[in-house]
Amino acid sequence: ATKLLFRDKQRQLHLFDIKTQKRTTLLTYCNYVQWVPESDVVVAQSRGDLCVWYSIDAPDRVTIVPIKGEVIGIKRENGVTSVIVTEGLSGYINYDLEEGLIEFGTALEGKEYEKAAEKLKLLTITPEIEAMWKQLSKVVLDDHKFHIAEKCFAALGDVAKTRYLHKLVKECEK
Repeated sequence: ATKLLFRDKQRQLHLFDIKTQKRTTLLTYCNYVQWVPESDVVVAQSRGDLCVWYSIDAPDRVTIVPIKGEVIGIKRENGVTSVIVTEGLSGYINYDLEEGLIEFGTALEGKEYEKAAEKLKLLTITPEIEAMWKQLSKVVLDDHKFHIAEKCFAALGDVAKTRYLHKLVKECEK
């Protein structure tokens, strides 16, 4: 484990990074929180909002969906991940999560960098996707996978780094 997720007595949701020993407050009020099974995605409820962190390494990038009712669980089956919400007399409603973003995290954790880049390439650039490209670029640079880092910086629009990495990859091929 590299991260610890917890609520304090005031129901504030915190993320603790074990490596850096840094704590980040994610929500000031949280009545439900859970990791999505077999991923690094976090789902939480704060009053009438469903909050989803597809990349917990970028805690400031959160997807917020207004809901009515209470989150009671998460289910993953047949390639679909859903948050189950009970909405009073109307019963249960499923809110589907973005499976491509969940699969990115799983691929990254399994060091399947090419697969992670392919998942991101299929998605429209949003602040969350940009954070994921940055996360992938850092990991692949640390792992000396310069050809993948080149793709990351191209997707981020960083021309200087893309050109430098392109030259570096060409030199390595010689």
